[in-house]
Amino acid sequence: MQLCGHSVSPYFERVVIALDIKGVMDQVELAGVPGGFKSEKHFSYHPLGKIPFLIKDDGTSITEGQVIAEYLDRVLDGPDLMPHDFEQATQARLIARVMDLYFSEAVKPFGRIAFGGESTDAEVEKAKLEDIPMAFNYLEKYMGNGQRAVGDDWTIADTALIPHLYWYGALQVRFDLEGYDRWPRLFAYWNHVKDTDIVTRSFDRIKESYDEFFGGKDG
Repeated sequence: MQLCGHSVSPYFERVVIALDIKGVMDQVELAGVPGGFKSEKHFSYHPLGKIPFLIKDDGTSITEGQVIAEYLDRVLDGPDLMPHDFEQATQARLIARVMDLYFSEAVKPFGRIAFGGESTDAEVEKAKLEDIPMAFNYLEKYMGNGQRAVGDDWTIADTALIPHLYWYGALQVRFDLEGYDRWPRLFAYWNHVKDTDIVTRSFDRIKESYDEFFGGKDG
C-alpha cells in the first residue's frame, strides 16, 4: 500500500503517526502525489485533488485522513488505536472531530497568513479572541485525565491532536496566541506527551516537509 501526501498536512501526518505507534512504518510506502498535485492521476485517486489518500494493493484508493487511519488500524498489526471500550472509542472520535471541524477552522486566518495568503484584521481578531478559545473549550470537555488524550494509551485521538498542536505551537510563537494554561486537561496532556518519541519524530517529519516546500522559511 502507498500513503500519498506530505507531512506538512496534519491530515496526512496523523496517518503516519498511527503507523509509527503501531510499529508498522515498513508496511506502507510513504509516497508523494503520483503524477503531481492536481494531475489527472491525482484526481483519479482523490476526486477533489487533495491529500492524503491511500492506494491499496488492489489499486483502489481511500481518502480522508481519519478514515485512512482507522482503516490501517484495523488491517495492520500492532496495538489497537481505537479503544475497545465503546465509550472511550466515542470519546476518541469526538476529539478528532473537534480538531478537524472546529480547531482547524478557528486557526485558518493565521494559517493563511503563515502560508503566504491574507486575512483581514477583523478575521484575525475574531479568531484570536473568540474562535480559538471556543474550539479549545469544546476540546477540553472531552479530553481525558490520563497520560494520553483518552486514558493512558495512544489512540486515534492522539494521532489527530499531535499534528494540529504542532501547527498551533508554530502560530502561537509567531502571532502571540494564547497558551494552554486556561484548559487544565489540555495543558496536562501536552506536558505528558510533548517530549515522547512519537511526538518528537512527528515534529521532525513536519519540519522537514515544511522546509521541503518553503525552504525553511516561516511564511
